[in-house]
Amino acid sequence: MPKFKLTYHDNLEIIALYRQSWPVHAIVRKIAERGINVTWSTVKHVIKQYQCGKIGYENFLTKDQKLPTFKLITDHDVKFVKKKAISKKPTQTSTDVRRLLAEKGTHVSKSTVHKVIGVAGYTATSPRYGQMVRDANKVKRVSFPKENIANNDNFDNIIFTDECSVQLHDNKIVIYRERDSVAPVLPKPKHPLKVHVWAGISRRGTTSILVFENIMTSAFYINSILVSGLIPFINRLYPDTHRFQQDNDPKHTSNATKDFMKQHSINWWNK
Repeated sequence: MPKFKLTYHDNLEIIALYRQSWPVHAIVRKIAERGINVTWSTVKHVIKQYQCGKIGYENFLTKDQKLPTFKLITDHDVKFVKKKAISKKPTQTSTDVRRLLAEKGTHVSKSTVHKVIGVAGYTATSPRYGQMVRDANKVKRVSFPKENIANNDNFDNIIFTDECSVQLHDNKIVIYRERDSVAPVLPKPKHPLKVHVWAGISRRGTTSILVFENIMTSAFYINSILVSGLIPFINRLYPDTHRFQQDNDPKHTSNATKDFMKQHSINWWNK
C-alpha cells in the first residue's frame, strides 16, 4: 500500500479520534480503512503536535469540513458491560472495560465508560476487608458462637488483647502533575518510623496502652507486656477470676509464654 501525505482532514480525524481516547494502533487501523497507509509514529507525531498546541481544530477546519462521526453507546453496549464485563469480574477498572468495548468495536472515552457503568446500575466503592478462612476453620467459627449462645456467655470476665503497628509514612499517596510531564519524585525514608501498640479491653475497663519499637519476641512479650501490662490489670480488676484472650501469634503460643502464664495463673482462653 503506497504512503500518503496527510491532509488537513486526515489530521482532523486523527485528533478527533484521539480526543475520544482511541489508542494509536486503533487510529492507524481506522485511517487505513480509507486506503491511507499511515504509520504509528506519524499518528503519534500528529497527536504530539496537537498536545503542544501547534495544530488544532481551529487551524484546519473550514465551513465545508465536519468532524467525523463515531459509534455511540447503544443498549447492547450497556448490557455487554453489565453481563459480560462487570458481573463476571467486578474488580475490573474503567480502563479494562474500555478495552473490552474497543475489542468489540465500540471506541469511547473513559468518562463515557464511567457513565455506562452507572447506567448499568453499578457504582465504584472500596471493598470490605475479609480474611480468607479455610473450610475447617469455618466450621469452628460457626460452632464457637453457637456454644457461647447455648451457655448464655456474656463475656463478663474476658480480657481481649491484641497488637497493631502504626507507620508514620503512608505508601498510598497520590500526587498530581501536569499532563505529559515527568512524575515528580517524592522523597520518603527507606525505613519509615513505625511503632507497635498493645492494649486490652474488657467489660470492667481497659488495660494500659503499651507502645514499643522493638521487634516482639517471646522474652519481650513476657517481660514487657504480660508483666507490665496484663498482670497488674488482672490484679486490679479481676482478682477473682478471668479469661485471657489473645490470637495465635507464635510469641503468644511459645512454650516459654505458656509456662509463664501457667506459673502466674493467667487463664488463657484458647478459643
